[in-house]
Amino acid sequence: MTLGKEVAEALRGIFGPLLSRALYSLHGDAHNPDLAFQTLEPQGGPWVNNNLWGDQHFAPLPGNADIVVTVSPKLTKMHGPPHVHSVQLARSDETDGNNADMRARVTYGCGGIENSFDCDWFHGSQFTLVANSVDVKAVSFAPIGWHAYDPSLGSIALRASVAKGSTSTSSQPLTYTEPQAFLDEAGGAHPFQDFPTHDFAKSFTVFLTNDTPGGSNPATPTGVTLEIMNGGNILAVYDAQVCAGGRAVPLPGFATTVRIVNTNAAPHVALPTLVWFLGL
Repeated sequence: MTLGKEVAEALRGIFGPLLSRALYSLHGDAHNPDLAFQTLEPQGGPWVNNNLWGDQHFAPLPGNADIVVTVSPKLTKMHGPPHVHSVQLARSDETDGNNADMRARVTYGCGGIENSFDCDWFHGSQFTLVANSVDVKAVSFAPIGWHAYDPSLGSIALRASVAKGSTSTSSQPLTYTEPQAFLDEAGGAHPFQDFPTHDFAKSFTVFLTNDTPGGSNPATPTGVTLEIMNGGNILAVYDAQVCAGGRAVPLPGFATTVRIVNTNAAPHVALPTLVWFLGL
């Protein structure tokens, strides 16, 4: 055997098993530690300083409700299979509007499927998604639903960032807060309001102003009832006192609506604010 053939055989003996493991990890049992190998992501490249993983938006509050503002649009296509990603939201209110605020609208994709949800944009929050595309926008709305939207020269700074992996999950789930409602007294023109179940909602709570009978005292009935419904069928009825202190009421999986009813006689109106807890 010539020297060249000896060298070729030696190289085949060294690199042949490595090549076989690489092929198995790509096409075979990648969970078998004897066959799979781990790839290392480069720590540098042409994307460095391109600010793909975070962005921010500084601007006056939009002049109207339901205006969609792009905040972080740069991660709508990530290379490779879906991974666990953490999304962080932050904000600072330069000047408060009279009756104006912004929610987050998150669109994420996994494979060929895309979904989206709206949630509260807190001053600091973090949640986890399995995705290979993430897009974060903001939507303007009026927090007091029975008053007109009024930004009144308010301004806001919104920040969104995405990172691979996950940290320990906060004990506080994502929420979506409905605009505050105005309910007339029993027998009035508008004593109840229906709230369709929000996307990803698994439970809810209701806050009442202190001028409602019972207020926030869990031992005193408020006269405001919560009806969990599926179509026209009532699944459960509670007095809003069960929500004192922000306690959550779980939703049956097929609940479609929460109806809030003011059963108090005049002059007691009710100003309920419903908060959905999201299962993300």
